[in-house]
Amino acid sequence: MIHVYVTIILGIIGLIIVFWLRNWVLKQSPGTGRMIDAYSWIKSGARAFLKREFTTITYFIIAIIIALSLLAFNNIIAWQIPVGFLVGALSSLFMAWLGMETATDANVRTTQAARTDPRKALLIAVRGGAVTGLSLMAIALVGIGILYLIFGDPALIVGYGFGASLAALFAQLGGGIYTKSADIGADLVGKVEAELEEDDPRNAAVIADLVGDNVGDCAGRASDLFESFSDNIITMMIVGAFLASIIVPPSEVIYLVELALVLQAMGLVASIIGIFFIGGQDPVKAIYRGFFLTGLILVIGFYIIIELMIPRDILATLSDPTFGFRLWITTMLGMIGSLLTAIIVWYYTGPKNKPVREIASLAKGGPAIDILAGIYWGMESIFPEAIVVAAITIASFYVAAGEFNIFGLSGIKGLFGIATATLGLQTMAGIIQTSDTFGPIVDNADGIATLSGISSEVGTSLEKLDSVGNMTKALTKAYGMASALLTSLSILFALIADYINIALEKGIIPAPEGKITFDYILKIANIHMLIPELLGGLILGVAVPYLFTSWAISGAVRGAFEMVREVRRQFRENPAILKGEALPDYGRAVDISTKYALTEMISPTTLGLFMPILLGTLFDVWVLIAYLIGLKISSALLAVFQFNAGGQLDNAKKLIEIAGRKGTDEHKAAVVGDTFGDPLKDTSGPSLHILIKLSNIFSITMIPYFIWLTINNNLALRLEAAVIIIIVWVILLFIAKRFRPKIELEEAKE
Repeated sequence: MIHVYVTIILGIIGLIIVFWLRNWVLKQSPGTGRMIDAYSWIKSGARAFLKREFTTITYFIIAIIIALSLLAFNNIIAWQIPVGFLVGALSSLFMAWLGMETATDANVRTTQAARTDPRKALLIAVRGGAVTGLSLMAIALVGIGILYLIFGDPALIVGYGFGASLAALFAQLGGGIYTKSADIGADLVGKVEAELEEDDPRNAAVIADLVGDNVGDCAGRASDLFESFSDNIITMMIVGAFLASIIVPPSEVIYLVELALVLQAMGLVASIIGIFFIGGQDPVKAIYRGFFLTGLILVIGFYIIIELMIPRDILATLSDPTFGFRLWITTMLGMIGSLLTAIIVWYYTGPKNKPVREIASLAKGGPAIDILAGIYWGMESIFPEAIVVAAITIASFYVAAGEFNIFGLSGIKGLFGIATATLGLQTMAGIIQTSDTFGPIVDNADGIATLSGISSEVGTSLEKLDSVGNMTKALTKAYGMASALLTSLSILFALIADYINIALEKGIIPAPEGKITFDYILKIANIHMLIPELLGGLILGVAVPYLFTSWAISGAVRGAFEMVREVRRQFRENPAILKGEALPDYGRAVDISTKYALTEMISPTTLGLFMPILLGTLFDVWVLIAYLIGLKISSALLAVFQFNAGGQLDNAKKLIEIAGRKGTDEHKAAVVGDTFGDPLKDTSGPSLHILIKLSNIFSITMIPYFIWLTINNNLALRLEAAVIIIIVWVILLFIAKRFRPKIELEEAKE
């Protein structure tokens, strides 16, 4: 267990550095006067929302803990599952809170520094973002490491991943609905109707918009990567234990189980070093310097760790002396996959590239043409990204397998190779999240400069940082998609491994004649696409992401509609606002975004929870697996379309603004197009990533329950359990609808 202790110690050191960075940020000057006022509005709004959001999430956490505890009390699942679930959920919420607190503290300090020293402004924004990026990795390593020391079996830690996933979906959905309700309202009324500038203090929705950057892009996105990072470690440990139990002596199993923890600890060390090397006059070069150094350290560090963690006696037992080297190659494939995905996103969303330039040009034809252009370019962007993920999946499988005849032990090694490729991608999570949180910090800083009337003092320094922030946010969305899909594949393999282990123990599947092989798994699965139940599960898996997207976007649309009405009302009832003689009621706009975010995030979340358990209750595990396969493919591709289309429409608008054509008809058309793309790229698209992982990790968590149903082999019991699940689901949907703010549709018709 020495490797686990080292991992935990490195995680604790990471947390010490996190709090040192936070303290350093707080020591910087926050400025004076109206800057402090703007910062206080943003800070109080973000705190108020997060407090109410966490309260709502707590109700669900308590309800699920009660349900899991009842299953544990009846010996259906292990008691460690509800314990791990609680720790995982609290870890995710604490990480999101800490990151958002620091981001809102860093924004005004970045503004103040930009007045005199743009290099210092860059440093404050990066270190403020690093609090989120490093705490993401450190908290997961400490939490998973300690639970593994206590529980001893990686399969018992899946509750941690489930808790992290549930909290992440709430955070991403709630934050996404909040920020887009405000952003759309601010743009449509402020920019299009009143022809105000970005972040104009006369716009009542501007503070809610700036708050939304923090609760959506900071807390929401960080929770997304936190659960990906955690789920990947847990599932690789499960797959590693499964592989090790087949091909190595019991005394050597520990090496493959703990490999994931040690490699991710190396990722934390590399991220810390990379972050402290970010700095300089050119923000783009500074960010890339940190990325490059982190990647270089990982390339070297992974090779050394794999050589040490998979010693020659294990390779001799495997009769495969190059297995360790091939695993290193798979980790490199994962890193290459994230790089290629980022390049594709950069091409399709970069302001200087053909797609965005064409959309900006077509905006001269009006909002409809602008939106349609964003849709067809977004649709096209799906295909190259699908090629990259498919190629990395296939290549990592065969590289780890070591041969094309995969029907023996080679196929098992191939599955482990896909898991290590995912890990290779995930080890950049710390510095990627740092650069992502950097985005809303500098965006807020620019907004504070406008609100406080010091734009002339900061010049173009914050605009340059903001443009870099837009690039890093787009990069994180691409990274999130690739990590979501590859992580979900690892979770799927872990689910199958966990099912086989428990099913063999319970005697509900035939034991292999010798060792478990890949063809034995295929035989046990008996997956044939002509089996109607499997077809049904696959079809439902493909369809659910569209329903999820509908519910997520409807929440943002309803909130935006109310925000539009509110901003119009304030302009109409208090003409002094537009004259600059009175401040708008920012608090009312913040309250609208908060109410809609908290009520509208519930229905989509229940979809990710209740569909897997309902299918697993009514049918066998393989129907559920067919559902999960359909879900992950459909969700991933739909997410790619949404955040690429949204990013293109956003950058097309910015391209027109940079060209000095603000206020023109084409600019107004582009603003409308941007508002169309906003909920795609910031609400439903990123949330689909979490839907994939939540459904998968929850399914692993409930494997003992599904096997219990199989052992009882009672159709009446299955139907009774399914009816109870449906009733609970309907009640939750009714409660969510009951507390949803009412919209006066009659007024909308007028």
